[in-house]
Amino acid sequence: MSVLKKIFEKNSGVKARLALFLSGGGSNASKIIEYARNADCAYEIAVLVTDKPESSAAETLGKENNIPVVSLDIAKFYMEHGESSIMLNTPHRRELRDLWSDELYNKIAGFKVDAGILAGFMPLSNIVGKMPCLNVHPGDLTVTENGVRILAGLHYRPVENAILRGHKALRSSVILAQNYCGDGKKEQDTGPILGVSAPVEIDLEGHSLQELKLIDSQRTAPPYSDVLRQLADHNVEKLKVQGDHVVFPVVIDHFVRGDYALDDEGRLFFNQNGKWQNVETVEFRADNSCCLMPSKVNDPQKNRTQNRFLRFVKYYYTKIVRTPGTPEFVARGWALGVAVGCIVPVFCQIIVAIPLSFLFRCSKIGAIAGTFVTTPPTAIFIYPVLIWVGNKVINGDLSSESAGQLVEIFNNESLTFAQKWQAFADLGGDLVAAFFAGGALWAAIMVPLTYFGVKKLVVSYRKLREARRTKQDQRD
Repeated sequence: MSVLKKIFEKNSGVKARLALFLSGGGSNASKIIEYARNADCAYEIAVLVTDKPESSAAETLGKENNIPVVSLDIAKFYMEHGESSIMLNTPHRRELRDLWSDELYNKIAGFKVDAGILAGFMPLSNIVGKMPCLNVHPGDLTVTENGVRILAGLHYRPVENAILRGHKALRSSVILAQNYCGDGKKEQDTGPILGVSAPVEIDLEGHSLQELKLIDSQRTAPPYSDVLRQLADHNVEKLKVQGDHVVFPVVIDHFVRGDYALDDEGRLFFNQNGKWQNVETVEFRADNSCCLMPSKVNDPQKNRTQNRFLRFVKYYYTKIVRTPGTPEFVARGWALGVAVGCIVPVFCQIIVAIPLSFLFRCSKIGAIAGTFVTTPPTAIFIYPVLIWVGNKVINGDLSSESAGQLVEIFNNESLTFAQKWQAFADLGGDLVAAFFAGGALWAAIMVPLTYFGVKKLVVSYRKLREARRTKQDQRD
C-alpha cells in the first residue's frame, strides 16, 4: 500500500506564516491578504517581498495592511555586478541569480515564514528549494499532449495558445513551484497541480479564430502589439478576476491545513472530509464548493492493452482499405467473412469461408479476415451470448453450463478437428440449434453493417488517396 506524505504540515492551532512575493500591481496579493483576515483562515501574511520596490504595489499594500516589506531590486543587483540583463542565458547571470536569491532569502529569514506565495513574482529563484512555495498560472495545466502541459509558459503566452487552439474557456492553475536548473525552462510549470478555477469563457471580442491564426503566422519578433496580444491581455485580466482571485487564496488555505499529500509514486492526494482521495487536481468555484478531478493514472498494463487495441484497429483498417478490387467486391468479402464468423464454429470458419468466397465472387482476403470477428479469445464471451439468445429464439430449455461446455471444446487444443465436431454434436440438438439460431440472428445484424461500413471506408480512403496524388502532382 502506498505511503502518503503531506506536502506541508503545520503545528496544530497555529496559523502558518507566509511570505507573499509580488512584482507588479498586486491584485492577487491583495485578495490573499483580504482572505487572510477571515477568522477561520489557517494562514497569516508575515511579510511582503518584491524584486521591484519602485514599481510594484508592495510598499502600498504593506502600509495599508500593516505588513512589513522586504525588497531587493533584481535589475539593480545585476547592474551592480556588471550585467545589463537579468536573463538566465549565461553561466554568470545564472550565478548572479543564486546570489540574489540567497541574499533575498536571508532578508526574510528573520520573519520565520513557513512557506512562500508567488503572487505575480516574476524572477525564478532558488528560494522555492528552501521552502515550499505556491504559484498561480494563467492556464489550465491539466491539458496535456503526450504527457506535456501544453498551456505552460510565461505571461500572456498560455492564454494565446489556448485561443489559437480553439479552446472555449480558460482556467487558473495553482501549483507547487519547483526549483530550477540552468535557464529554468525544463522545470517551468511542472509542479503538482493543487487546484484549478472553474472554466472562464474566452472572449474573442468578435474576432474569428482564422483571423487570429493568420496574425500569429505573420509575427516576426516580440514585443507584439497586435490584436492577438491585446485579446490575450484582456483575457488574462478576466481570468485573474474570475480565476486567480477565486482559486488562489482557498488553495493556500487547504495547503497550509495539510490537505495535500503525495504517495511514494508521486501521485497527488486531497483530504476531503477526512478521507484521502487520489486526484489529478481539485476545481474550486466562486460559490466556495469544490470538485475533485480524478487522477489520470499511468497504468502500464492499461497502456499496453490500449496500444494493442489501437494496433489491432489500425491493422484491420489497413487490411480493409487496401484490399484490391471494387468497393463492392471488398465489402462482399468482409460481409461474407463476418457471416461465417457468426454462424460457423470457430475451429472451421476459414475452411468454410474460402470456397464461399469463390461462390459469391468476393474478396478472399476479406472473407478470411472477417471470420476473426470470433476467435478463441472472443468466443469465450460471444458464444454464451449467442446460445442464450438462440435458446430464447427456439424456446429451448438449456442449462447455464451448456455454453461453458461449448467454449471448452472450441478452446481445447488437444482435440483434433474431427473430435471437436463430434464433441459439438454430442452436446445435444437443443444446444446446437440454439448456437446456430443465435449466430444467424447476430449475422442478420452484423452482415449489412459490415457491408455498408466497409464499402464506405474503401470509397473514402480511395478518394482521399486520389486527392493527395492530385495535390502532389500539382506541386510537382
